Amino acid sequence: MGVAVADPQQHNLNWRPDANYTVWAAKQHFYKDDWLVFRWTEGQYDVMVVNEAAYNTCSAENPLDGWSRGDRWAVQLNQTKRWYFICSKGYCFNGMKLSILVQKPPPPPKAQPQNLKSGSPKDSGNLIILRAALAVWGVVLRLLC
Repeated sequence: MGVAVADPQQHNLNWRPDANYTVWAAKQHFYKDDWLVFRWTEGQYDVMVVNEAAYNTCSAENPLDGWSRGDRWAVQLNQTKRWYFICSKGYCFNGMKLSILVQKPPPPPKAQPQNLKSGSPKDSGNLIILRAALAVWGVVLRLLC
C-alpha cells in the first residue's frame, strides 16, 4: 500500500533572459510528480530539456524533450534526478537556463496523539453514561423496596 504524501505542487516560472534562475531555484523545493510551468512571450523563446553537458555548453542539438509552440509549457517532474532546461534560441548564453534537483517527497507528518487528560470530551461522555446508569439503578432499587 502506498504512503500518502502531499499533493504535487505547481511551480510557475516566467521564462525570460533577464532573470536569475539560480536564485529562483534555490528558493524552491522540487519533489517527484510536481509540475514546472514555463511561461514566455510567444514566438520569442522555447524550453529544451537537456543533459548536463548540453546545459553547460548551451547546446540544444540533442534535447531530451522540449516545447517551442505557444507561450507556455508544463512538464511533470516524474523522476528524482537533476533536471536541466535551456532556451535554444541563443538566450542560454545570457543565463536563460535552469538546473533543478527533484527529490522524493517528504513523508507525511505524523498524527499527533490525542490528549486524554481528565475532562476531555471522551471522559465527559463516560461520566454522563455512568450518571445515567446510577440514576436507572436508583429507580430500580426504589421500585423493589
